[in-house]
Amino acid sequence: MARGSGVAVDGAEDAGAGGEIAGLAREFAAALAREQELAQRREGVIARLHAELEDLRRGEVERALDLVRHPLIRLHDQLLRQAASLGAPLTVEESGALLRAFADEAADALAGTGVERYTARVGEPYDPARHRPVGRDAARTPEEDRTVSGVVSAGFAAGDRVVRKAGVLVARWDPGAAAHRS
Repeated sequence: MARGSGVAVDGAEDAGAGGEIAGLAREFAAALAREQELAQRREGVIARLHAELEDLRRGEVERALDLVRHPLIRLHDQLLRQAASLGAPLTVEESGALLRAFADEAADALAGTGVERYTARVGEPYDPARHRPVGRDAARTPEEDRTVSGVVSAGFAAGDRVVRKAGVLVARWDPGAAAHRS
């Protein structure tokens, strides 16, 4: 009987262990289902946030473009008004003033985007970070070497960052050429 009872006890232990494993498997399956549901929710939140971010980006781009669009539209209108009001031929001075006004309007449009116009000054030292050499002049004295001798175009900067360097003529001292001039 001991043997039979031993078998019965071992069988009960096996049945109890099997039931325990089945219970653990059910708990594991339920936990796995909860994790999958949480993962699906997270994916939904991520997709929604991504869509919202894209909407915000589109809005930011449109606002940035509007900073340039509106002044360009004003410039367009000014050009058409000027063209319609032209009568007699313009003098050189009148033409120059008109073109400078249009350039100022364009600079104002750029200022709306945070880009400011700056100009180089004749006589200031050549600065490769802010000046773009577009030509060379002969310096009259050694002190004028590597200075700005002429300004061809304005530069533009956004804070400390140069967007476009000012176009300048750079004076260069040539002792041999200076001896021939005297």
